[in-house]
Amino acid sequence: SRAWANSMYGDGMKSFWTIFELTFSGCWPNYARRIIEEVHPLYSLFYFLYVYIVVFVVTRIVAALFLKETLAAYANDAETMVKERTKKSHWIRQNLYALFEEADTDGDGILDDDEMRELFDRPKVKLWLSELGVDAGDSESLIELLDSGDGWVNRDDFVHGLTRLKGEARSQDLVPVYNHVKRILCHVKQLHKTADSVAQQSANHERVYRTCLV
Repeated sequence: SRAWANSMYGDGMKSFWTIFELTFSGCWPNYARRIIEEVHPLYSLFYFLYVYIVVFVVTRIVAALFLKETLAAYANDAETMVKERTKKSHWIRQNLYALFEEADTDGDGILDDDEMRELFDRPKVKLWLSELGVDAGDSESLIELLDSGDGWVNRDDFVHGLTRLKGEARSQDLVPVYNHVKRILCHVKQLHKTADSVAQQSANHERVYRTCLV
């Protein structure tokens, strides 16, 4: 015991290293029990206060402070990411507005199918749109997606349409389409039932008519 106590607490450097291991290794009973049991029981007061205040309180406060700083850094990173995305989205919209103005050769504030076809056939425009995630390889399909059926598209619809087409299809975009398809399917089923009912009534009327003739 005397040799062990000397190896652990024989001088200042040994005591410092023992307390360091006691604090951060999590094995503090291995360093305290023999001193309490084999040297003097009053050392239990010192170890009790030290373990309670330093090991259980101070170290957890320090860990909480590190965690707080980590969460704050993450929040700042998330805020910065949102700002960057907002800035990029604004830049894309401004470029799309400029692209619309360039394509609107007659200055009437709308693009007809011919003007859009000429615009999307330009190699530079195709390359720029592909960088945005918009496939401009098939200009006719792209025009059909932008055109609401009037044969032309205004500036806001042009920019909004290309912005929504940018990148892959998102869930919030596909869910409304799914709901619309379900409604259309219900209407088709109702029309099918109505048509069957009308056909059945027509067949009944025909049988009654032939019966009357006989």
